[in-house]
Amino acid sequence: MTTTPNLLIDHIAAAQAQKEVTANTAFDALDKALCQFTNIALADAALTLTDVQMLGNMALKFTGALTAARIITVPARAKLLFVENGTTGGFSLSVKTPSGTAVPLGSGERKLLYCNGTDFSVVAEAGVAAPYDIGGSFVGKPSAGSIILRFPLPRAVRFVAGLAPSKGVAATAATAAVSFLLRKNGAQFATMDFAAAAATATFTCASNTDFVAGDVLTLVAPSTPDDTLSDIGFAFAGLRI
Repeated sequence: MTTTPNLLIDHIAAAQAQKEVTANTAFDALDKALCQFTNIALADAALTLTDVQMLGNMALKFTGALTAARIITVPARAKLLFVENGTTGGFSLSVKTPSGTAVPLGSGERKLLYCNGTDFSVVAEAGVAAPYDIGGSFVGKPSAGSIILRFPLPRAVRFVAGLAPSKGVAATAATAAVSFLLRKNGAQFATMDFAAAAATATFTCASNTDFVAGDVLTLVAPSTPDDTLSDIGFAFAGLRI
């Protein structure tokens, strides 16, 4: 039996008995493709959707507790698909076809996507927090325990676990590994780390950290300064909440 090209709905065959059975099944399939909402619980792992999940739903909400960002691979079929990241843990989901470019969805974000049969594009989005990045620089070698940045937040901001995609650089690389401390009102919540011989930093942040207006973000130099690390620049990626 032949099918429609995109939703793979069965055609009615010539001289077919009980045509109403095939027709009603086709109507139901079209109804679900246009209107059906389904929750999918993730097992804290990447997931590959089936044709039935992709074609038989208009909206998919992914739930479950994540410990890392995960990838949802969707069949390369031409279709609109509304996707919501309803997981907990503060990690993103990325939706892609097997060979396409991933579309990221942060925690709580919802996006209407269109697949052209090869790749996804974003039609509309909701629940997307606006970026709020805080940056600065320091010329020379920081002294032990000195405060490099003291920034009072004028509005509520969230720094997500892992601090992606924050950046840190140095004009002169570190000789030994050092860590700069990020503090909220004096309490450490993250670090900006330069490995030995590295001029680019990595970041640690165990969980989402929310600041309200009036909270103070500080960046504190290592208690034992490095002999060579100097002329640093940094940008901490946050989200308005």
